Amino acid sequence: MKTTSLSSEELARVREQQKEHQAGLRSAKIVQEGLLPKSRHLSRVFNNHFVLYRPQRIISGDFFWVGEKHNLKYLVVGDCNGHGISAALLSVLMLNLFEYTIMNKGIKKTHKILQEVDKKFIESFKNNSAQSFDTPWVDLSIICIDTKENKLYYSTANRKILFIDSNQNTTTLYQGSKYPIGGWKIESNRTFTSRSINYSPGDSLYLGSDGFQDQLGGEKTKRFQSKNLHQFIENNNHLTFERQLESLENELDNWQQNQQQTDDICLVGVQL
Repeated sequence: MKTTSLSSEELARVREQQKEHQAGLRSAKIVQEGLLPKSRHLSRVFNNHFVLYRPQRIISGDFFWVGEKHNLKYLVVGDCNGHGISAALLSVLMLNLFEYTIMNKGIKKTHKILQEVDKKFIESFKNNSAQSFDTPWVDLSIICIDTKENKLYYSTANRKILFIDSNQNTTTLYQGSKYPIGGWKIESNRTFTSRSINYSPGDSLYLGSDGFQDQLGGEKTKRFQSKNLHQFIENNNHLTFERQLESLENELDNWQQNQQQTDDICLVGVQL
């Protein structure tokens, strides 16, 4: 088999293109992080919280959104399919859709919010006739907190939420709909559901993508796994949220060691 070598001029051109590409990604990272909620925004809604956010390739397909409307508090954490630029653009679309649906249109109930977001998301791609188009999708969870009634409403699109009762010292995993936002070739007819949980001040809630549990590492280079992540969160729930974040970051680093990051990672914990 013949191999062709690049000339010095061609190599220099390739290196320059790679340099420009990396510079563009770093600029996009600044823009993307500017669109995500800041810590001060989260603090206005939740007194105690943490965000573990690690893109795999500079920019991320994972996102989180927080808002308050009609005296109700909302939190969304999502995972757009794919990696890199395409997934990051999807995350920007999702941030805009939740801002529009909750803050501008004023839809209150979590399942109706997801139905509206799903409809608008699909409409964004309906005119694409490319044969190879893979109909993007987004896995996510949304919660709505009514502090007057001490009720938590939630809906999910192929994700779960972890709830820790501080009084009973119990941990419960909740799941709603098993299909995502978009991805209409996966499931053409879907109706999102909303469920409620009674909570007490001091209870904790955790929403995330699948990046942490899918991270390869350890002595046998295996996935971290959901059950281990949930157990770790439960074991460290007594710590302050600042310390919980430090513990999770240390656990992730120790597990990953020299392995490359497998996926985008986003995990948000809040105290109710």
